[in-house]
Parts: sequence; structure tokens; C-alpha cells
Amino acid sequence: MVSVIIYILLFAFMPALVVSLCRKVSFLGKIGPILILYIVGVLLGQIPGLNNDTTFALKDTVTTLMIPLALPMMLFGCQFNLKDMKGIGRSLIAGLVAVIVSTTVGYLIFGGKIADGPKVAGLLVGCETGGTINMAALKQALNFPSERYVLLNSYDMLICFLYFIFLLSVGIKWFRKILPYKSASAASDSAASNEAVLEKSGYDGLWTRSGLWQLCRIMLAVVCCLAASALIVVLVGVVIALLGGSGVTMKTVTGSFSAGWFMPVFILSLTTLAIVASFLKPVRKLSYSYNAGLYLIYIFSIAVASMADVTKLNFGQELYTLLFLAFLIFGSLAVQLLMSKILKIDADMMVITSVGLINSPPFVPMMASAMNNRKLLVPGITIGIIGFAVGNYLGILAERVFSLF
Repeated sequence: MVSVIIYILLFAFMPALVVSLCRKVSFLGKIGPILILYIVGVLLGQIPGLNNDTTFALKDTVTTLMIPLALPMMLFGCQFNLKDMKGIGRSLIAGLVAVIVSTTVGYLIFGGKIADGPKVAGLLVGCETGGTINMAALKQALNFPSERYVLLNSYDMLICFLYFIFLLSVGIKWFRKILPYKSASAASDSAASNEAVLEKSGYDGLWTRSGLWQLCRIMLAVVCCLAASALIVVLVGVVIALLGGSGVTMKTVTGSFSAGWFMPVFILSLTTLAIVASFLKPVRKLSYSYNAGLYLIYIFSIAVASMADVTKLNFGQELYTLLFLAFLIFGSLAVQLLMSKILKIDADMMVITSVGLINSPPFVPMMASAMNNRKLLVPGITIGIIGFAVGNYLGILAERVFSLF
């Protein structure tokens, strides 16, 4: 119980401390709150006595709740333009091809040394184009052993952490030098840098009477979007149950999403409704909405990072699987960079596409914030949702093809 209380306090107040330090210390400001919170979270996850099944359940709950709450808040604070979607098709194709190419080359190098190599390749293709949800669905579809699935998922968290550290520390800066890039001020009239946003409104007036009243209105708007999205999900479930001829019951409706369709439909509905709401004048006046959502992203960052437990990783047991996974993620980034150079894709679009596919839509707001580019929220989430949709198909196809080798 004590560890749960400690984590609750850390999740609630550590982001505020880090943001304050980033504003006061120029060196920390250059690193950014998200990367610092990610590192702090990983360190917290390794403290003996502070981590157990109860705290893991808390972390899982926090990470599950933060994104549906933060996403509409951040979208409320954006001004959208059809130009924001420019290049999304080319970038999506480049991202998918990059994953397929790196998986194929990686399998030729490491596949023969991995037990059930085709199944591992199938799970990884699905995961790196749609996230953990697709990996879990493919585990069932390909009858993959549970104990190896847990280990594979742990490896994925480790490599993805290194992937994030690379992007947040030097990757974004390097890609902006290699690929076409416009600064935040030139690229968007509505989105300056993260530091400028914090200076403009920040959290200073949030605890005043007017600030708290605005926060209540923000939460009301979010709840409305969440309720409407849940209703849409239920209606889709009813339609699927009717088309399946199984009748409309609670069991058949909820069973319609057993293959992993619940989250894609929910996120797509929530995103669409939040975008529509952002055009309403009462919502546009909610000046704290973006920063309120950003603070929830900070909480998400430290919570998701604290779920990693490096002590449970057995590097000797599945060394070639780990190498295959690392080659897939960083190899796909290299291939995508090459294709983006050829297709003249913007640097930030390339990064958000990679994150949307490899880590799924919930990580898009965090990366968009780190790049100080709100305009990437909708394209990144759209790409991630498409990755959800095609990931399972690509995973099963990859398993069938690699089984022929």
C-alpha cells in the first residue's frame, strides 16, 4: 500500500517538478521534460521493494487512462488545416515498406537461429506496424507460447526505450538536418515551440478561480467526447454482431472486438470527435486545454517507463531474438530515412510515422510534443490507426511466407 501511495504522489507531482526545472535550468530545458521523465521512470522501475504486482496494476491503469484523457485535450488546442495531411500517404507507404524490408533482411540473418522463427517474425511485423495490441492478437492467431510472448514483449519494451532515447536525444536533430524541415514558427501559425507554449499560458493561472472553472469545462468536453466514442464503439459492435448472424447480446457485442478492434475504433472515434469539437467557439476559448493534456502525457511518460523491469530480461535465452528485434526497429528507421530522402518527406513527418507504426497512436502525442509540432497529431494518429488495421494481416502473411524459407 505504501508503494502505491508513493507512485501516486510521484506520478502526480514529478512532472510538475521536472517542468519547473526545465524552465529554470537551460541544460535541462534542452533535454526536455519527456526524456527526463522517461529516464526517471525507468530508474523507478528498478528500485527493490517499490515494485510489485499491485504497483504494476496501478501503472497499467494510469497508462491506459492518460491517453484517452490527454488526446482530446491536446486536439482541442490545435487549429487544423487540410495542408497538415499533406504527404501522409507517401510517408505511410515508406514506413510500411521499411518495416517489411528490415524484417525480411533481419530474418535472413537471424531467423534460422531462432526457435519458431516464422512465428516470431510474424509477431514482430504485427507489433511494429500496429503496437502491442496486434502482437497480442497474433499470439492467439499463431498459437505462440505464452512464456516466450512475455519475454518477447519485454524485449520490445527495452528496444523501444532505446529507440525513444535515440529519437529524443539526437535522432530528431539529425533527421531535421538530413531531410526537408521547417521550424515550428514557419510550419505552423498555431504551434510555437513547447517552451513558448509554456511561457504563453503555462500552468501558472490554472489554480485560480477562472483557471479551475476552465479546467472543469475542459473535463466536461472530454467526457462528452469519451461518452460519444464509447457509444460509437457499441454501435459498431452491434452492427458486427448482426452481420455475423449471432444476434445482439452483450456477449456478442463485446465479442465482436475480441480480435483487437475495440481500441482502433475507439481511438479513431475519439480523435474525430475531438477534431470536430476544436472548431467550436466554446472549445477554442479553452486556452489551458493543450497544456492540461500535455501534463497528462508527462504522467504517461513516467508511468509507462516505470513498467520496464530489466532484471527480468534473460539475454542469454533469446539473444538472437533480441538482435532480430533491434535490427528490425533501427533497420526500419534507416530504410525509412532513405525512402523519405528519395520521396522528399518532411523530417518530422518521417519521425511521427515511425512512432505511429512502431509504438502505436498512444505514443504520437508524446513525440509530437517532443518535436514541438502539434500539426503532427492527426497525421500521426491516422497512420497509427491504419497500422492497427493492417498489422495483423501483415503478421500472418509474414509467418506464412517465412515458413517457406
